[in-house]
Amino acid sequence: MMGRKPDLPCDIEQVIDLLGIEVIRDTGTQLHCRCPFCADRKAHMNVKIRDNVFRCNRCGKGGGILHLYAEFCEVTLHTAYEELCKIFGPDSNEKPREYKRRRKIIETAELPIASAEVRDNTYSNLLSLLTLCPTHQASLKERGLTRDEIDWLGYRTTPTTRLRRIVTELLERGCVLDGVPGFYCQKDTGQWTLDIRGSGIMLPDRNLNGQIEAIQVRLDKVYNQKFYNLTSIDQYYGTQSKCCPHYVGVHEGDEVVCLTEGVMKADIAYSFALGTSYESGFAGLTGVPSYSQFERALEELNSIGVVRINIMVDSDYQVKEEVRKARDRYIEMGVAAGFEVAPITWTQKRKGVDDLYKHLFRNK
Repeated sequence: MMGRKPDLPCDIEQVIDLLGIEVIRDTGTQLHCRCPFCADRKAHMNVKIRDNVFRCNRCGKGGGILHLYAEFCEVTLHTAYEELCKIFGPDSNEKPREYKRRRKIIETAELPIASAEVRDNTYSNLLSLLTLCPTHQASLKERGLTRDEIDWLGYRTTPTTRLRRIVTELLERGCVLDGVPGFYCQKDTGQWTLDIRGSGIMLPDRNLNGQIEAIQVRLDKVYNQKFYNLTSIDQYYGTQSKCCPHYVGVHEGDEVVCLTEGVMKADIAYSFALGTSYESGFAGLTGVPSYSQFERALEELNSIGVVRINIMVDSDYQVKEEVRKARDRYIEMGVAAGFEVAPITWTQKRKGVDDLYKHLFRNK
C-alpha cells in the first residue's frame, strides 16, 4: 500500500487517533481533518484511508504514515518508525488500544453562506449525480417543452434515497459542503447530509455568469406554496438559502431583457420564444415581491448595456392587489435606474408569460 511500510504495525487511522488530530468528516473512504500544521479552521487535510496517505490542501504538507507522525512529533522518519513499532507492535507492553475518533465540537449551529463559486461547484456536482424521473419529464412535456429542451435546462428530481452515498460522492470529488444551503452536519455522528424538505423538481438558479447560486424546488404536492429554496437553516452546521436573479439567454450587449417571476417560468418562456421575433433573454425573480433581487438585477443589467426591461409578471396582477403593487414598484425602480420600462399586458386566460408563449408558439 502507498504510504505504509509492509511491516509497519498500524494504519493511518490509528495514527490520526493517537495524535489527537480532529476528524471533521468521515466518508468511509476518506477522513477530512483539521490540519495540525497550519492555521486550518475547517477541514483542509484529506486522509485517504485505503492508501494511508494524507495531504493538506491549505499548506501543502502531505505523505504517508511515517511523514505524518514525524512531522507532528518533529522527529526523523527513522525515529518515527521505531516509536510506532513500540506503540503498536506485538512486543508492546501496553494493552491493545480501543480507538475512538475525535470529532470537532462545532461552536456554531449555523454557517455563513459560501461564495458563488463554491456553491456552483457543489450544486453542479450534485445535479450531475441525479436524474429527472419519468413523471417529471412527462409533466414538463405537457407544459410544451421538447426532450432536447428538458435536457438543456438540467432539471432534476429531488433524491429520496441514497442521500449518504450522494454526500460521500460529493466529498470524494472534493466538493465543499460548508456554507452551502441544503447541506448540514449531523450533530451526533459528525456526518454531512442533504436536507430535502419536500419532493419535486430541482431548478438551478443561475446568476449572470451562469453559476448556480441556489436551487429552487417546485413541489409535487402544494400546501401553502408551490416552491421552496434548498436550505439547511435551523439545522446543525446548516446555512440559510440566498437566491439570485435567475438569468437565461441574457448576454452582454443585449438591449432588451424580459422580467418575470420564477426560475421555471423564465426558462420555459425563453425556450418557447427562441427562433421567433419575440426572442429575448429573461430574468426571473424567485418570488414576488422581491425588490432586493430586482435591485441587484438592475445593477447587473446596466453593467452589460441593457436599455429596456419588459415587465412580464403574471396577468393576475389585474385582480390581485399584492401582485399589482409589486409590478408598479418594479416599473418605478426600473425608471429610476435609467431604463426604458415596458409593462406588458395580456389576457387573464393565460396566467404566466410561459402560458402566453406556449399559446403563441407551441399550440399550432
